[in-house]
Amino acid sequence: MIGLLRKELYGLNTLYKKSLLMVAVIYGVLIFTTKNDFFLYFGIFVMMFYSISNLSLDDYSGWGRYARTLPVSDRAVVGAKFVASFLYLLGGALFGLAVGTLRRVVNREGGYGEMLLSVILTALCCLLVVFILYPCAFKFGLEKARNGIFVVWMLIFGGFLLFGERLEAILPFAQVIESVNTHPWTWLFGLLGVLLLGMVLCFFLSCRIYRNKEF
Repeated sequence: MIGLLRKELYGLNTLYKKSLLMVAVIYGVLIFTTKNDFFLYFGIFVMMFYSISNLSLDDYSGWGRYARTLPVSDRAVVGAKFVASFLYLLGGALFGLAVGTLRRVVNREGGYGEMLLSVILTALCCLLVVFILYPCAFKFGLEKARNGIFVVWMLIFGGFLLFGERLEAILPFAQVIESVNTHPWTWLFGLLGVLLLGMVLCFFLSCRIYRNKEF
C-alpha cells in the first residue's frame, strides 16, 4: 500500500511540480492583495482536479495492465488513489489556512473561526466530489467524468442565475443560511457524516468497477 501511494504521489508531483509552485505564489499574492477569502477556497478546487489526474498517466502508461501482474489487491490500488487525493486536498486546505491566517495577522483582521469553518467545509465538499469522480472515471474515463461534473455544476449555477428568484420563493434558502450561521458545527459534522458515507460507497463501487475493468 505504501509503495502504491508513493507511486500516486510521484506521478502527481511529476505532473504538477512546477504548476503547484506557480499556483501557490499566484494565490498567495491574490489572497494578500485582494483581501478576499475566495482565493483560499478556489485553491482547494484546483487541488481537487489535480488530485485525480493520475488516471490519465495510468491510461497512457498501461499501469492497469501492469498492476494486474503485481501481488496487490484491487482495493489497495484504488485505495492508494483515494488517499493521494485526500493528501492533495489536505495540502490545499492547510496552505489556505496558513496564508489566510498570516494575512489576518499582518493586517490585524479578525474572522479566524469563520475562515477555519469555511475552509473545512470547502475541503469536505471537494473531497466528496473527488470520491464521486473516481467511480465515474473508472467506468467512463477521466475526461467524461470531469466533463460530466462540470456540466452538473454549470446546470446548478445556471439554474440559480436564471431561476434564483423563483427558487427562493419555493425553497427555504434564508432559513438554511440562518441555520448554518446559528449552528455551524452541527452542519459541519452532518457534512462529515455524509462525506464518510459517500466515501465508503464510492470506494467499494470504484473497487467493483476497477475489478471488472479490462485493460
